[in-house]
Amino acid sequence: MALTFSTPAIADPTVGLGLNFTFGGGQVNTGVGVRVLSNDEQNKAAASVGLDYMFTNQSWRGSVGAAYLMDNSYVELNGGYNFNGGGFDFGIGGGWADTAPQSTNGGNGAGGAVDPDTGEPV
Repeated sequence: MALTFSTPAIADPTVGLGLNFTFGGGQVNTGVGVRVLSNDEQNKAAASVGLDYMFTNQSWRGSVGAAYLMDNSYVELNGGYNFNGGGFDFGIGGGWADTAPQSTNGGNGAGGAVDPDTGEPV
């Protein structure tokens, strides 16, 4: 009896740029930021880590969240920490992300990697 092992495909991380709206401390704050997303496939969820510049209180904010990736865009819910004044808040954001079409297995049933140009297994 032969045992076979398979390794799961590892997601390719990607970057995103966008707008973020935070809610905390009795005010709404608007900012722009950069995100590192754990996956680059369209129509998939991804974890996110980001850094925002918040305009209302002129501060820097780090965040961790969950995003949904679409065709070169993302929407996100996150929690963050204001580095300048302290304090945690919650945010919602979205923007551009370098996404790739959802991968396919090229019809080979193996679920392996495929050439993005031809769709053929590699």
